[in-house]
Amino acid sequence: MRKPTATIHDVARVAGLSIATVSRAFNNPELLSAEARSAIDSAVAVLNYRPHVAARRLRGSRTNLILVVVPSLNPYFLDIFAGAEAAARAAGYGVLVGHSERDPARERDFVEQVAAGRADGLILVTTVGGHDADELRRMPPTVIALDVSEDSDLPKVQIDHVRAAEMITHYLIDQGHARIAHILGAAGSSLTVHRRDGFVRALAQRGVAFDPALCLPGDFTAEGGAAAAAAIVAMAEPPTAVFAANDQTAIGAMSQFRSQGWRVPDDISVVGFDDGRLAAIATPALSTVHVPTWQIGFRAIEQLLLLLASQPIERDITLEAEVVVRRSAGPPRRHPPGQPA
Repeated sequence: MRKPTATIHDVARVAGLSIATVSRAFNNPELLSAEARSAIDSAVAVLNYRPHVAARRLRGSRTNLILVVVPSLNPYFLDIFAGAEAAARAAGYGVLVGHSERDPARERDFVEQVAAGRADGLILVTTVGGHDADELRRMPPTVIALDVSEDSDLPKVQIDHVRAAEMITHYLIDQGHARIAHILGAAGSSLTVHRRDGFVRALAQRGVAFDPALCLPGDFTAEGGAAAAAAIVAMAEPPTAVFAANDQTAIGAMSQFRSQGWRVPDDISVVGFDDGRLAAIATPALSTVHVPTWQIGFRAIEQLLLLLASQPIERDITLEAEVVVRRSAGPPRRHPPGQPA
């Protein structure tokens, strides 16, 4: 039986170092300590490890740069960038950030820049999709971080957004809510689709009627959340709880409710998604879904480094999300909104 070929994972394990450090040894050995280089050399000798010949041949033309493309420059996506930058820096790579503004043409332009040799690889923080089969075959080394459209089979590091949305909706139902609104995210975003799907699925699982009128437009911004909250206040039969597609939307909605004399959570419960930097210090502190953003960025770079070294990778890594309970949600009101309990 043929002996399995050693991989960079094996070298890292035997050397007692990270994959990123081993990758850096092959690309920029001068950046490592003598002790680290010695441990890696010993592991390579023991395992008879041979880096991919093509990768070695191309090393001289590499830029040692990685492009991370984000759909927005808000802190949430920049936390993913921070994790990616930390992993890349440990491997001796520089990182550039690109801003797609959720525009397919801009996304394709960034892909083409990497394909033209301006960077060695690409991290797409979510993707607007729409790539045909020929485009996918010609993609430069690419990993998707956070979420991916259904038409893409590129390697990805993400959470299960549908399941996470189910979890936060189940939490509201467990509090006793049977009339729940959902403020959508930006049109055309896979995050919007998957989080809405999870909301609708959770209602069905628990036998709660879905009212399409309670799915309100949004755009992942506080302003969008405020506009949706104003529409809720004007309803003849308003919901008792709101699941916003992200924290910024939830915080904007809570601000609008306060300006209308509604109390959160006494008059209406509000939950978000992401657990960004403002969630814990919002008024009241926001119950939400925690997404491990930094870890997603870090793991995405680890997978990209393996691609660049022509090593086997995990094509679909799903990290755990969890519901974080704070003070913005409680049982349904027993009185008209804005009136004393």
